Amino acid sequence: MSGVFYEDHACTTNPDAATVVLLHGWGMHSGVWQDFVPLLTAHVHVRCIDLPGFGHGSAMAAPESLDDMVAAVMLAAPARAIWAGWSLGGLVALAIAARHPDRVTALVLLAATPCFVQKKGWLTAMPPVQFETFSDATRQNADVALKMFMTLQCKGSVSMKSDLRFLQAASGKCGIPHAATLLSTLDLLGTSDLREAAAQLDIPVLAITGEDDVLVPAGVAAALGARNPRCTAHVVTGAAHVPFISHPGHCRDAILTFMQAIHE
Repeated sequence: MSGVFYEDHACTTNPDAATVVLLHGWGMHSGVWQDFVPLLTAHVHVRCIDLPGFGHGSAMAAPESLDDMVAAVMLAAPARAIWAGWSLGGLVALAIAARHPDRVTALVLLAATPCFVQKKGWLTAMPPVQFETFSDATRQNADVALKMFMTLQCKGSVSMKSDLRFLQAASGKCGIPHAATLLSTLDLLGTSDLREAAAQLDIPVLAITGEDDVLVPAGVAAALGARNPRCTAHVVTGAAHVPFISHPGHCRDAILTFMQAIHE
């Protein structure tokens, strides 16, 4: 599991600033953060990591389990950092926080959930039938399914058209991931259930959700807060599944306010 790609962006104002690790979502790569990183580097160091099988890490074998994904990402992890993950990246960041608590000082979940598909006692998630329909579409034609998924991520956003153009342009810069990677990581989203792990985290957690997200319901943030008193919920009005693209300044301010609060 060598060759994990990552890219560091130094803080422009303070060499002793904290480090924030950014993990992208399903079907994408670290290029999705290109406009968001400069908003952070005035305050923190940033490390962007490509999940195995995506972006510059597309040559890596598709992970067979969430443990495999975590092990690969940890090869590029700093000694200690705040971890922020979007969608699938949020699930991976949550798993890392649960398995390596000594390496994670705080966790930011961006349009992410510990359990992507509805289960008993967890209805703030995607209905199983809807998830299976999308999984079938991915097995039939992964490229078409990925394009469909980009549209779903932006659906409901006040800036849907420009958000979608951004995702499409960013995706094209590293090429389409292999179908095997898309399918295996989609399976991770469908089968992983980290609700108990999220409830037991003993670090500060910020859950940022989009008010009009059709993939991860906005209520996930409050549901996490109900399970773990250390979790702060933050819902972005007018945002869908890509709040850091549609409302970058808003998300930056939420993260910086969160960081300031945990250091007081």
